[in-house]
Amino acid sequence: MRSWHVHNYIVGDISITLLSSEIIIIHRRKNSTFIKSISWRNVKRAGMAFAAVCLCLAVLFISAGINDIFFSEASWYDEIKKKTIANKEFEEPHGRSILKIVHHTIKQGETLSEIAGMYGVSMDTICGCNKLESYDLVHAGQVLAIPNKDGLVVNVQNGQTLPSLARKYNVGIQKIIAENVITNPDFINVGQHIFIPDAKPLDIFKGFLWPVNNRYITSGYGWRKDPLYGDRQFHQGIDVRADYEWVRASKYGRISYAGWLGGYGKVVVVTHPGGDRTLYGHLSKIIVKEGQYVKQGQIIAKSGNTGNSTGPHLHFEIIKKGQHVNPYTELKKKRK
Repeated sequence: MRSWHVHNYIVGDISITLLSSEIIIIHRRKNSTFIKSISWRNVKRAGMAFAAVCLCLAVLFISAGINDIFFSEASWYDEIKKKTIANKEFEEPHGRSILKIVHHTIKQGETLSEIAGMYGVSMDTICGCNKLESYDLVHAGQVLAIPNKDGLVVNVQNGQTLPSLARKYNVGIQKIIAENVITNPDFINVGQHIFIPDAKPLDIFKGFLWPVNNRYITSGYGWRKDPLYGDRQFHQGIDVRADYEWVRASKYGRISYAGWLGGYGKVVVVTHPGGDRTLYGHLSKIIVKEGQYVKQGQIIAKSGNTGNSTGPHLHFEIIKKGQHVNPYTELKKKRK
């Protein structure tokens, strides 16, 4: 009968001893020593090849956390696999997704919110890419161009450059270049379509938006007989029929006043880039604050009957270069 030779292998802090009836694994740590005995059971006497396998397993055990492996209810193999998965670092996706635009025909009853959720983009993206006047002014049969990521597809106008587009939409130039095929960042062509990632529309279209859905004017701009006192006065805006309806900002800007203003009742005044202002009077409810920035089409108040008023309506004014102009003329201008 041949005698069994004790085989001992040491790798770093791990010592593996192969005995006739068991394998002893010893892990010496700074403040403690771990000892584990594994029975051969019915396994025949191992040769050097199996001992090498055990040695490799020991290295795996220590790299995965030996205590967690031997004292877990899962098998040692499952634990090693779990540890490997858990230790994988987060990696950013390689490359960028290619811009794709799909065309969606609105079905009866569909809302812009539902469509945005369907394609995984924001309502601002859909509004900006389709020049929609507001979130709620869509109808069945209307076809929308929808990109596969948030941002705006901009048609380059005369005089526009990448730096000016970056400033306008507050997006870094490098971010714009990364999303477009631009060979020379110093030169872009008029009429060229540029995708501005993560940009939101400031104005849905150039010009002034009707502040309420109804477009029926009850009192126009100019000289008229005062409906309350009967004297002749110059009406500096237009009165639009609006029976306690939501009022939206006619153009992108900053709320410069929100509160009570004498005979105008509750008022909101919005100052726009370039110094133009719009005034919304006789409101019943104001939902914005002074200093707040609002997008074109954003809800700012509800029409009403406050101040010198004979019934619920919206008084709307446009002031350009310090002078009142006929709002109806501005609202009728061709949109670009």
